[in-house]
Amino acid sequence: MLPIIAHATETVLLVTGVLMLVRCAFQYASRTHNWHRVNVVLFHIRSLSKEEMRWWYGAMLSLTLGAATKLISFTLFG
Repeated sequence: MLPIIAHATETVLLVTGVLMLVRCAFQYASRTHNWHRVNVVLFHIRSLSKEEMRWWYGAMLSLTLGAATKLISFTLFG
């Protein structure tokens, strides 16, 4: 039962992180009206607004927790 819960938790965290990152990218692109520079969200985060940074930090936290859960569940449950 515990491996199923760990798998569900890691899936939810990883999907949530990706969706938050996409939300941040759409906010940046709609604010700047530049849809060709969406990679700024991943590599040049200094140009993000306060609201976009909030989504970016949430996404990074969620992705990190999801990856840690994946690593722990792989280590414990094989």
